[in-house]
Amino acid sequence: MTDRTRRRWHTVGWTLVAVVGFAFYLRTVGVDAVAAAVDRLAPTDAAVLVALGWVPILLWGRALHLVLRRLDAPTTLPASVGLFAASGFLNNVTPFGQMGGDPVSGALVARVEGVPFERGFAAIVSVGAANAVAVVALGVVGAGVLIGTAAVDDALLVAVGAGTVAAAALGVGAVVAWRRRERVVDRVGGALGRLLDRTGRWLPGVEPPARNAVVARGRAFVAALERVGDSRRRLVVVLALGVAGHLAVATTLWLSLAALDASVSLAQVLIVVPVARLAGASPTPGGTASTEALLTGLLVAVGGVGVPVAAAAALVYRAAAFWIPTLGGGVVTALLVVTSGAAYDSRR
Repeated sequence: MTDRTRRRWHTVGWTLVAVVGFAFYLRTVGVDAVAAAVDRLAPTDAAVLVALGWVPILLWGRALHLVLRRLDAPTTLPASVGLFAASGFLNNVTPFGQMGGDPVSGALVARVEGVPFERGFAAIVSVGAANAVAVVALGVVGAGVLIGTAAVDDALLVAVGAGTVAAAALGVGAVVAWRRRERVVDRVGGALGRLLDRTGRWLPGVEPPARNAVVARGRAFVAALERVGDSRRRLVVVLALGVAGHLAVATTLWLSLAALDASVSLAQVLIVVPVARLAGASPTPGGTASTEALLTGLLVAVGGVGVPVAAAAALVYRAAAFWIPTLGGGVVTALLVVTSGAAYDSRR
């Protein structure tokens, strides 16, 4: 069995797990009760939510456009938006979310734009990092608002405090790693090179890259990140676009709740959204089943919403902000692969 076939079966296996988990989730919360809650959704509300679900793609696509232009990619704004939509699809159909999808997205960017893989990967990672900072910042703002208005109980206060400490620890770790990036690249690249060399011995017909080549690619990736970060103004704009995109995401969940007659403050939603993102790192594609279950639990615990309505709101929100954009991103991915094939072959 080839490595590609093994990966495909791995994805199929986790997809089946997601389907079974999703069915168990619906059975647990009550299919009839959730269906009755979804029936409250008016067609006009559904149309607004679907339209709003595409706003983050447009905003984050603009951020990717700014980053790619700095990396000398011959891109246009529509192409960048399409590439970001495609990256969203790839992140959502591969296990472990962005960790599994970003390298593939970077390869797609490199193929379409005709730039080295390290630049395409750096562009995707840069926008992803800005979005991660943005969603954590919004979560901190939401927590601050609730604490300032005394609208938080002790359990939620402990959860918010723990989340803030964890985010701060990750931030400090990222800063330390960036300051020592040359040493980190040499060590990680060397270790990865040794791993690939050992793995390649067991795969017939596969020639693993030399350790020096792996380290050189790592250094090129870091150099691309440095180019992206050499302008504070650009970083501020990319971060602002990240914040605006996540505000649109939070608004989609907030309006989904409002459409189902559930009263939850926007500050509470700002706490729920970043925590729910953690489920996206689960092995199931797009965090399916785990994200819906976590969202439902958070809406019950944080917003005091009834279980059937919370589950219905989670499903409506996920349809508008995740499933429909993912389907659109899949169509864009197919078009990009097909249309870029001839240009890619001509450059080889």
